[in-house]
Amino acid sequence: MKTAVIGVLIIAVLAVCLGLSYWLRTAKTIEKKLTYGPFTIQKIATTRKVVNLNYGWVKQTTVACTISYKGQPIRFPSSLETNTGLPFLWKVYTLPEAPYPTLIAGSQSLYLISIKNGKVELVPLLEQSSSFASKQFLDIENGQPGYFQEIYMENDPQDLGRLDQLEGGRFLMIGEKVVLDVSTGKTWRFNAQNKAVDNYTFPWPHGALAFSPDQTSIVFCAEFQSWNTQDPPPPDSTHGLVVYNFIQDKGYVVPYSTTDTRMINVQKINQHWLHTFFEWRKDPNGQFQLQFKPLKTLPPWTGRYNPKDGYYTLYPVKAEMLPVFLKFVLQQMNWTDANILEDKTGEYTGRTLILGTEELKFDLIFKEDEQKLSFSKHIYAENKPEYLSLVKNIAAVFDKELLFEKHQECFGRIGSKLEQAPKKE
Repeated sequence: MKTAVIGVLIIAVLAVCLGLSYWLRTAKTIEKKLTYGPFTIQKIATTRKVVNLNYGWVKQTTVACTISYKGQPIRFPSSLETNTGLPFLWKVYTLPEAPYPTLIAGSQSLYLISIKNGKVELVPLLEQSSSFASKQFLDIENGQPGYFQEIYMENDPQDLGRLDQLEGGRFLMIGEKVVLDVSTGKTWRFNAQNKAVDNYTFPWPHGALAFSPDQTSIVFCAEFQSWNTQDPPPPDSTHGLVVYNFIQDKGYVVPYSTTDTRMINVQKINQHWLHTFFEWRKDPNGQFQLQFKPLKTLPPWTGRYNPKDGYYTLYPVKAEMLPVFLKFVLQQMNWTDANILEDKTGEYTGRTLILGTEELKFDLIFKEDEQKLSFSKHIYAENKPEYLSLVKNIAAVFDKELLFEKHQECFGRIGSKLEQAPKKE
């Protein structure tokens, strides 16, 4: 028995050794040196084969960077990276619009690098946290925020000869905790303790939504923490906007009704939505405040067509919407009630109607507890190009009717079917 165990161990050790030998032999390294002002940036791409549990041996590339000044490498603190097993410089960015040669470099921690009085000045911008570092210009899109991007290690050897530039904006937000004025090098740190404002956590989702006209306040999406209060808001009012003044390091909340602002999906909130329902006004002290925009009538409800899966969804709708939309589909297809091939209700699936013919079949599903009506190709029907075009066309025509304020009485309120959290005794 012992002999067999020893034999297995020997085989395992040999396998590891052979694998390590193969790993070392197959590693390929490419190096590139680039200059920016007084800095020399070296990129080293190492490609090797590693074992993937799903695909076996696969190629993996890591790119490590170093920065030198007058031939001497710049040393970074140990907080550069501590828990991913990749303890080296991941990214180097140049700041072409800074008044003197300036870099931002790091991995999960980021540092501002410049030369002052002939010496390297290394200023920590963001110390490592549990999440990846991120960057976002606050004023790059006509004075409003641009794309929010988390920072990852490079993995493409084709990019070795290129230095990433951060340009086009003046105010750069780092890690949603620091704002850098690129034109002066000045930084402001805000909400360092990640505290909620009036019990609203932010940002969720990540990134800045808007920038105030006086360039002092950032607008973030926020969510109410209902678990730690005796008086939670109504189900359709758990979202808000946090307006945070990064210079004064304080903020306020503008709560809103998801129903009255037609906020179906917080991930889809954008500048158009913001400008439809909110506006900046000056208070008696001349400070810009974000407030609701007075509207005589709310925008009409419309549906959502998803080109990726071919589904058209109406939400939040009452039960009255089902016969209205059913009649509409039958008319659009020149069908009659005889084309309702199946109509059944399940406890978890809701009411499901199969519409069509032997050649074309569609699913019309209404889930009352979710206030959702969906229309799509029948789940078991063969994929045909005409399905996508038919659903898309029906969605477009029905949305046109909705935009003319038809069938609005068939819509309800977001969250109206959900029970509010019980108050704590």
